[in-house]
Amino acid sequence: MMVVESLAVFLILAAMEFVFLRAHRKGNALQIAPLLILPGGHFLANLLPDLVPALEMSVQIKSLIDILCMMIAVALMGLLSAGLKSAKTKAAYLLICGGFTLLLGVIFLYNYHQ
Repeated sequence: MMVVESLAVFLILAAMEFVFLRAHRKGNALQIAPLLILPGGHFLANLLPDLVPALEMSVQIKSLIDILCMMIAVALMGLLSAGLKSAKTKAAYLLICGGFTLLLGVIFLYNYHQ
């Protein structure tokens, strides 16, 4: 169910967060923080049923969790883009980060239903 892959994506993005914070670029770290939501949510949705046997999740519930994570991440990106100065920068940020989140979510959802 792509647990290892979602953890790898999460760890790479968390490393980017760490690098930005160490370079005292808190604004950049904040801008990429929503990217952590989907891989983190996907990892937890697939890990929790394995750790807690009484907690069973169907594929539909896991898919719903992924969709909710995508919605939250994109909404936060929209809020954070308000702090960007130029319209081109906002559009590029939303296109790249939103596209990454959407593409990753589609991959996760496709993997559930194949």
